[in-house]
Amino acid sequence: MKKYFYLVTVQYLGYRFHGWQKQPNLKTVHLMIDKTLRFILEKKPFKTLGAGRTDAMVSANEAAFELFLSEPIEDVPTFMELFNFNLPQDIRVLNIEAVSDTFNIIQNSKVKEYLYLFSEGKKNHPFCAPLITTILEPRDVDLMKQGAKCFEGTHYFKSYCYKATDEGIYNRTIETCEIVTNDL
Repeated sequence: MKKYFYLVTVQYLGYRFHGWQKQPNLKTVHLMIDKTLRFILEKKPFKTLGAGRTDAMVSANEAAFELFLSEPIEDVPTFMELFNFNLPQDIRVLNIEAVSDTFNIIQNSKVKEYLYLFSEGKKNHPFCAPLITTILEPRDVDLMKQGAKCFEGTHYFKSYCYKATDEGIYNRTIETCEIVTNDL
């Protein structure tokens, strides 16, 4: 049986989810995407595989997963519109593109970008809580900028991993670490 492969990019507000990966008795982004696909594909066989995992309550401006189907998507814009219509409000599909059978979502992912937002001084509106950490005391932002540069380079992260084994790859390179004024 011929298979069809698609790279799907999404964004989501992770505040009510327990990360990406499916877990027993927990609401995850992967679970909600698969539930939606099961509905719109009318129980036709499919498989999804994420590019990586996230922790609970982590949001993504752009994340990716691979969608494996036994039938092609005939009209991608219409399928994407139907997908978005049926997804929960805090998940949105950004793009769907066909990829070859040699594409590997895990091996082809090369870079991750993390963005942490904080404000200082006065408490923000409560609706900001899922996205922005408020620090009420004044900070020495110039010193924080200097400290951020210390994270750049290749480092060994095994001690930060949960149940790390000796088989894991723990050297990771941080290309850039900086503190900048938020203009989003």
